[in-house]
Amino acid sequence: MEGVLKRILRPLLLALAMVIPVGCATELIGDPSDLEVVAYPTGIAVHPGGRYAYVVGSNFDLDYRANDGGAIYVVDLETKKVLPGSKRMGSFGTNIVLSHDARRGYTVTRGDDALVWFEISPDGSSISCPLAKKNSDSLLKCRQILDDNPTHVSITRSYREYDETNADGTTQKKRVDFDLLAVAQLRNARTTMLTVHEDEKGAVSFSRESAALLYSGTVSTLYEGEQFIFAGRAASNLVVVSPALNERGRVLGLYASQAISVPSWYGVYQGRDLLVDPSKQNLYMLNQYPKSLMKFDVTGLSYTSATSDRAALTDILMLPSDFIRMVWVGDGATGMIYATSATDSSMYVIDPRAMEIVHVAETGASPYDMALSGDKLYVVMFRDDNIWTYDVSDPSAPVLKEKFFEAKTATDSAEEK
Repeated sequence: MEGVLKRILRPLLLALAMVIPVGCATELIGDPSDLEVVAYPTGIAVHPGGRYAYVVGSNFDLDYRANDGGAIYVVDLETKKVLPGSKRMGSFGTNIVLSHDARRGYTVTRGDDALVWFEISPDGSSISCPLAKKNSDSLLKCRQILDDNPTHVSITRSYREYDETNADGTTQKKRVDFDLLAVAQLRNARTTMLTVHEDEKGAVSFSRESAALLYSGTVSTLYEGEQFIFAGRAASNLVVVSPALNERGRVLGLYASQAISVPSWYGVYQGRDLLVDPSKQNLYMLNQYPKSLMKFDVTGLSYTSATSDRAALTDILMLPSDFIRMVWVGDGATGMIYATSATDSSMYVIDPRAMEIVHVAETGASPYDMALSGDKLYVVMFRDDNIWTYDVSDPSAPVLKEKFFEAKTATDSAEEK
């Protein structure tokens, strides 16, 4: 009975939470998220040092209050513990990306239509929002409100050079470096790009623009330079998008340089994830309708390509179930694609050259996102609230090494329902 009431009340609580502002005098509806236990993980990124991971807790079932029931958990990969420096944020977070130097991280949350950013300590063991009070456990002050259901964020590092005039009339060459973010959005055909700048004192500023370039965007991936490829839901094309930036690296607008046709006997497709191989010659898309892995030749997109041929579908592998995320494991010549299926709780190893499944690995309930660190692959288990580690020194045959947390009991699973 309690589970039924939860399902009935959750949509109402979410609607109420979205119209009640977050402030000192506002009492939030529901319980705060538990920052000691990973819950409904949907994204993971590993610090370059290999010791710490940052895991997105989505608050998918609204067990906690909607306004800040999501979280970024800082997990010690050696002790397998969630650290005290974890932070609360909005609900329904998705993937997570780190800046080139791992000093900053970004995710998007659909519950409050936001891009969330945070700073990372030099050793990677803690995160913080520099705009919040000292020792705050919240990232709500570090948000860019985007609206229109942001579903995925991609990142690259870029720069611009310009001439600055000195007081004596002479000029000198200046360079500005910045993070460039591409955000796919599910509603109103919106696509957003942002640049993130840091001044000499460490203060962070954003510039951003949006455009209606793709119906119901679901995912984006960096191709090369400042080119991003976007996939959608109920769309007929993939779209290659770049920003128009001024000399200081501020976004002036967005433009689509190419639309890649996606043949489908349903008339439309639903892209779940995109992956460019190390050679940048091939693009792979996990597709829900039809359930498949699609392979595209994208050689002509490269800035250094000798051909101007349009990108095109070259192969398709029909899959047995719906897939969520994928990652390239190994080098360009012998690497494999790992893809997680939440519906049949498995991780598939796919040979991208032969376009065939070569191995199916055991997972927990509903594997979701993956993060590679050396020969270790970390996989978050959405329904198990867990992280599993695999040895992928042989990309064709992953070996399960560790499960981080205790498995949910039968009572826990019953209470969910």
